[in-house]
Amino acid sequence: MKSTLNNLNTTQQLASFVEQTEYNHLPEDVISKAKDAILDTIGVTLAGINTPAGNIILRYAKTLGGTEQASVLGGGFQTSFPLAALVNGTFSHSYDYDDDNWAMMGHPSAPILSAILAIGEEKGMAGKALLTAYAVGYEVEAKLGNGMNPAHYGLGWHPTSTLGIMGATAATAKLLQLSSKQIALALGIAASQASGLRQNFGTMTKPLHVGHAAMAGVQAAVLAQMGLTANDSILEAPLGFAKLYTQDDDFQLEAITNSLGKPYEIIASGSFIKKYPCCAFSHRAIDALLDLVNTYGFSAQAVAEIECVIGPLTDEVLKYSRPINGTEAKFSLEYCLATALLDKKLGLAQFTDDSVQRDEIQQLYPRIQRRIYADIPKDSTIEKDLPSIIKVTLNDGQPFSQEVVLQKGHPQNPLSQAELHAKFWECASLALSPERIEHAFSQLLQLDKVEHINPLMSILRG
Repeated sequence: MKSTLNNLNTTQQLASFVEQTEYNHLPEDVISKAKDAILDTIGVTLAGINTPAGNIILRYAKTLGGTEQASVLGGGFQTSFPLAALVNGTFSHSYDYDDDNWAMMGHPSAPILSAILAIGEEKGMAGKALLTAYAVGYEVEAKLGNGMNPAHYGLGWHPTSTLGIMGATAATAKLLQLSSKQIALALGIAASQASGLRQNFGTMTKPLHVGHAAMAGVQAAVLAQMGLTANDSILEAPLGFAKLYTQDDDFQLEAITNSLGKPYEIIASGSFIKKYPCCAFSHRAIDALLDLVNTYGFSAQAVAEIECVIGPLTDEVLKYSRPINGTEAKFSLEYCLATALLDKKLGLAQFTDDSVQRDEIQQLYPRIQRRIYADIPKDSTIEKDLPSIIKVTLNDGQPFSQEVVLQKGHPQNPLSQAELHAKFWECASLALSPERIEHAFSQLLQLDKVEHINPLMSILRG
C-alpha cells in the first residue's frame, strides 16, 4: 500500500485500499478462508428458495421481470443484476445459516457475495477477480465493525445490512475497477441507503435486509461509475455515517483504517461458518446440550429440568421463548434446546413451521429455564468470550453440566472439509440435482482457477 494512504481521510483510505488491492496481494490463508466462506454461502443461498421469504421474493422478481443479466440461484432463470442481487441476498439469509463475523457483529459473506455474483456474471469475470472483490468487501465491512461496534449494534441496527451495504459497495466497485475517487463516492451513495433494524429479527424482513444491502451496493457502485455524486467523506463527516449510526461519538475512526489488510479480518476476527441454521447466539448452548445427550444418552422423557446460563445480549437477541413458526424459532433458545434434546440434531428440517408446532416440543418448554449471568453488562466485547452453561437434572435427580465458549464453526473450532461438504449437500439438494451439486462443489473448491464464472452460474441457476 502506498505511504500516502495515511494522509487521506477515513473514507478515502478505505477507497484507496479497495482500488490498490490485487489478487496477488492476498495471503494464502485469506484466499483459502474466502473460498470456504463463498462455497458455504452459495450452499445456503440455494436452500433459501424453499423458505417463505424466499418464495415471496422469487414471485416478486418474476413479477418485475428484468433484462436477463444474472442468475437467480436455484431459480432456473436470469433477471437484471440488481434484482438478482436482491433475490440471492434474501435467499442467502433466509435460513440464518450463513457465516458470522464478531467484529462486524453480523453476517459478512451474504451481502457481498450476492452483489459480486450478479455483477461478475453480467461482466463475465474470473474467479480470481471475485475472490479479490470478496476479500476487500469483507475487510471494509468488518473494519467498520471494529470502529463502530458495539455501539452501533447496541442501538438496534442490523450490521449485516447497515455495514453489509458498505462491503457490497466496495466489492462491486472493485469488480468494476472504479478509481478511489469513484469508490469514495459509491460509499457516500451507499451510506444514504444503509438500513435494517434488529426489531425485525425473527421475521421475513430480516433476510430482506441482506437482499436490500446487496442490491443497493450494486446500485451505488454502478451509479458512481456513471457519475452520480455524493459526499466523499461520508464516514468521518460531522453528519456522516460513523457519527449518526452510533451515539455520543462512540466510534473510533482509527480502528477502521489502522490495520487494513494487516491482517485481514477474515483471519483476525475470523469467519464463523455455522453448524446449525439458527442465530449464532444459541450455538454454544446447543453444543453443550448435544454433548451431554451424546455422552450420557439420556432421553427427553428422562429430563426433569434444563437450566441454561447465558449473557444478557444473548438473552436479548434470543427473544422468542415460545415461537410459533420456523422463522421465530431461529431466535428461540427454548426451541433450539428442546429440539436438540428431542431430535439430537438441528438441521434445515428442524426449522419448518410443522416442526416448531409439534406437541412433543411444546411439552418440553416448561422444563427449560434461562438464567442470565449476574453483574455482566450487555457488552458484546465481554460476551463473545462468555461461555453458555447447560445444567441438566434428570427425573431421578442425577445432575449433568457442560459449558461451551468456542462453539463448533468458530474460527478456532472450524468445521472440517467433510462437514462443509455435508452442509453444502444438505442445502444445495433443495434446489439442484446431485450431478449439478458435485460439479458446482468441485468448481467452487478451485474458484481461483475458474476463468469465467458464467458456466458455474449456469450450473447454480438450475
